[in-house]
Amino acid sequence: MLEHIEPKLVQHFVDSLPAALALVDESDHIVWVNDSFLRITSLSAAQVVGKPISAMNAEVQDLFGQGHVYLTATNKRDAFWLACMSVPLEKYRLQYCSDVTQLQSLIEDREHLKTKVAELNPIDPITGMPNRRALFQNLEQQASRSRRYGNSMSVMILQLSNLIDFIKRFGNDKANELLLSVSQMLNDQMRWADVIGRLDKNEFLFILPETEEAASHELRDKIREHLTRIPLPGAEGTDFKLHVEFGLAQWRKGDDVGLLMQRAREPLDGANEKSAKMAS
Repeated sequence: MLEHIEPKLVQHFVDSLPAALALVDESDHIVWVNDSFLRITSLSAAQVVGKPISAMNAEVQDLFGQGHVYLTATNKRDAFWLACMSVPLEKYRLQYCSDVTQLQSLIEDREHLKTKVAELNPIDPITGMPNRRALFQNLEQQASRSRRYGNSMSVMILQLSNLIDFIKRFGNDKANELLLSVSQMLNDQMRWADVIGRLDKNEFLFILPETEEAASHELRDKIREHLTRIPLPGAEGTDFKLHVEFGLAQWRKGDDVGLLMQRAREPLDGANEKSAKMAS
């Protein structure tokens, strides 16, 4: 059937395709391109046809590979995302690059929205506890209450200081099991008015309304004791021991959240600096 189609019609058809097409011979010389190829590369036929691929600039050379290629914007064209593939044709190969810029933009928008949703989500996905965002919102409210009425309040940070070592030895899945066990134990020790959540990868924050520093010390000692009995998933029969550090601070007149948390962190910073010196 194709023998009845005029060559000019075939040429017009391939030139009108939105995909960039290029025919390459066995010596990797470009023997033909369509108009879309010239348009997206901002080149002329004389600059491409008959030339080896290696003579092209790096961006154009990428078009002759497999996978996604990004072409940066110039004063002659917009930026492009292209999906490229090769089709063998006897002694030649046809390089086919489809414009997926709009699809890539939609994917990026989706990922941006997923990030925004994750930021707004108040729950830590591993432990089910309040996450950092929710904790600081609650802490701001409690600090405002203490500032207004002079109520006592304490905060405590629990740091699993060798969690990274645990992950390296036993893997992320076992570490997640450990974090879940720790979170369940901590929830069992809290009063109804207390708030506890996952502050960071290896840290938990306790917000303790109506609590003097001495009472938070008692809670610290009780939690330290319970942590010695926490099973370590995957570490059974090994010499691995969970190392923990605590930082505590009580609300003082004139404190803001930053000052309160800074004082709570001071013991942790000192312990981490000491551990780093011992390791070196």
